Amino acid sequence: MKKISLFLSMLLLMLSARSQNCEGFFPVKQGTVIEMQSFNTKDKLQATNRQTILSVNSVSDGLAIKVKSEQFDDKNKPVFEQELEMRCIGDVFYMDMKNFLDPKTMSGFQDMEVTVSGADLEMPGAMQVGQTLKDGDIKMAVNSSGMNIMNLEVKIYNRKVEAIETITTPAGTFECFKVSYDTEFRTMFKITAKGTEWISRNVGTVKSEQYDKNGKLTGYTLLSKFSN
Repeated sequence: MKKISLFLSMLLLMLSARSQNCEGFFPVKQGTVIEMQSFNTKDKLQATNRQTILSVNSVSDGLAIKVKSEQFDDKNKPVFEQELEMRCIGDVFYMDMKNFLDPKTMSGFQDMEVTVSGADLEMPGAMQVGQTLKDGDIKMAVNSSGMNIMNLEVKIYNRKVEAIETITTPAGTFECFKVSYDTEFRTMFKITAKGTEWISRNVGTVKSEQYDKNGKLTGYTLLSKFSN
């Protein structure tokens, strides 16, 4: 469950972009740094994720954004680092969910055949309370010498804009859209969970909470630093 919470924390941090044609919920100024901290239900720090915008380039249909993502453990020791790519077309931000596959896990499949497919997670620049957002999913199959080694599927669905709320974190006070969703993870077995995120325009995810399938809180994340 801890790995699932970290996955969601990273994923939720990257939801939306802003420019002349991409008004939304994630800053696209080069050099901007966003830091999220993940906690368990006893308020103990579990991990820190730091996102740094490396570049923002105009392309024919919108923006291409490159971000460095750094993950640290509860002792602030580096766990892994990777570069993420995302795009914004019109007023919709698209995050390729394969960006969030664990680099350490993927490195173990270097000599194997890996097939990845799925639907990008979308976040429109104009949201309204009561709106239903599109699902996102990723499927990965690992094969070696013609034999299937592993299958992985992650689905985020039932995404709904619930309310507009004011949220205060160590990084400040923000007006946010509250978005709820369900998640499903499939490997050898299926794990279902629920989540809620609070997203602020031009900032990104300010707070998120993760719950088990029965609605019991399992962890949460808070925006701890924001500088642009």
